[in-house]
Amino acid sequence: MENILLEKNNGIALVTLNRPEVRNAISFEMVEELDECLDELVADSEVKVVIFTGAGDIAFASGGDLVQFGSVRTKDKSQPMLLKVSRLLSKIDRFPKPTIAMINGAAIGGGCEFATACRFRFASDKSKLGFVQIGMHIITGWGSGTRLMEKIGTNQGLTLLLTGEMFDSQKGKEIGFITEVYPQDELKESVFKLAEKIAKQPLPGILAYMKIAKMVDSNLSREVCIEEEIDLCSDLWGSEDHYAVIQKFLNKK
Repeated sequence: MENILLEKNNGIALVTLNRPEVRNAISFEMVEELDECLDELVADSEVKVVIFTGAGDIAFASGGDLVQFGSVRTKDKSQPMLLKVSRLLSKIDRFPKPTIAMINGAAIGGGCEFATACRFRFASDKSKLGFVQIGMHIITGWGSGTRLMEKIGTNQGLTLLLTGEMFDSQKGKEIGFITEVYPQDELKESVFKLAEKIAKQPLPGILAYMKIAKMVDSNLSREVCIEEEIDLCSDLWGSEDHYAVIQKFLNKK
């Protein structure tokens, strides 16, 4: 892979968007590599949490590669192009394991869309963000206008989308878009501390909770979500691992 870097360690996969010379702009080739990478990570039972970040300390991702994307002029060509990236972000959005956007710098336009697709967004105090598409005479073309409004509410989301204004990470936290803000030099350590806590837990439980979260996100009725939660727990109940924990507790007493 030439446009991303992949590191795996102790249940954590770190995926780095690796085009620092263009502020990690998302290219067609990067999309294809990310798609293959996600297939690998979902199949790897050792991986329990996935972190996305950008190479360097200037940008998480500056958006789509304007040289590539900007050369497309007609709907019959732009729609398939946009759908391709949208399907990648939907894959991240539906990913069965926790995904974290570790926003280490600017996340502009498509970069903000990418971060929106992740379950968690942790940002440095130096990060600048913005859904700037409207000022470019387009809108969010990868589906994250919808995702944004689902996550922070229609009016809060529309305020960001309609103005196209840049905002800092603290503002992002105040409106519920950013999960937590850390000093630039503490971002990676802080994010990995959380990821390590998740990675210490058994994968079946992680997958079950992620499934419940997605059901809640989909606005299924409370009763349906609770029934599924009980069903998922009953699937895990009585397994050798569960039984061993109970026996250890009883023997200790």
